[in-house]
Amino acid sequence: LLLGEMRQESSDEENDIRVRFPEIDRTLATLETLRIRTESGLVPISNFITIKPVSKLGLINRVDSKRVYDVKADVAEGVNANAKVAELTEWLESENPLPSTVEWAWVGDQEDQEESAAFLGQAGIAALALMFMILLAQFNSFYNSVLVLLAVILSVTGVLIGMIVWQQPFSIIMTGTGIVALAGIVVNNNIVLIDTFQEYQRRMDPLEAIVKTGQARIRPVILTTITTIAGLTPMMLGVSIDFWNGGYTIDQPTALWWKQLATAVIFGLGLSTLLTLVLTPSLLAMRVWATRGAYNGYKRYFGGKTTAPKSKRKSAKA
Repeated sequence: LLLGEMRQESSDEENDIRVRFPEIDRTLATLETLRIRTESGLVPISNFITIKPVSKLGLINRVDSKRVYDVKADVAEGVNANAKVAELTEWLESENPLPSTVEWAWVGDQEDQEESAAFLGQAGIAALALMFMILLAQFNSFYNSVLVLLAVILSVTGVLIGMIVWQQPFSIIMTGTGIVALAGIVVNNNIVLIDTFQEYQRRMDPLEAIVKTGQARIRPVILTTITTIAGLTPMMLGVSIDFWNGGYTIDQPTALWWKQLATAVIFGLGLSTLLTLVLTPSLLAMRVWATRGAYNGYKRYFGGKTTAPKSKRKSAKA
């Protein structure tokens, strides 16, 4: 039993003060003769415990005063770790549940991945909120700001398509980073498109301004997409070029690290280009049509002579 600590004047370290049995009494037989104090007096400890020989444990780990045991394993080559974790989770919960006294949880890489996913989700929401405030300050229009964010959100569909085509798992770190990089390109293209539309709108009809904007922005948007995709394609294919000694390699460890990021940007950018050049102008035109329809309807029913009763129009004509 640890009673306290003592520091001698000649030493900088503290020494433990412990109470121990004499060495001759440090046996199992002595343990059986120990007595504990109860309401009925001193009772031998053997009335409460059973002593039996078991395999010796070199180390007992505890977390929050609870005894824990780590079961470590790795997946076979080519096996998706997330799929295997989901399979084992279902097996533990339904087919072979552990006793109620045993608690279990996934730790290690799985725990880190869950923490990264939670952080990425929170960071994504915060980034979208910050984008919305900046766009609202620039355009002074809720509708235009929502259009840009809608293009960013829908471009993630292209990322998922790329994961399916190349049969890649969704990496929280690399794929998430690719989505963030993609969002920057999508926001930039849509900001320039809408800003160009607002410039043309000051000088011409809104529908004509939308057509002019598409004509003016189609070439720079497509050129940006082509150059970006061309630059990232070797990374997506896992090609590493040795500029010093010549030659190339495929799917080296360094190249594999960047494949998911490049795939996310390439497929997401391909879809976002269609969204920028087709969906965004269409939604801008939809607002014009909706506004004009509502305005003309208002004039038709409330603003002209046609609102006069039919009988009064005939009497006036007569």
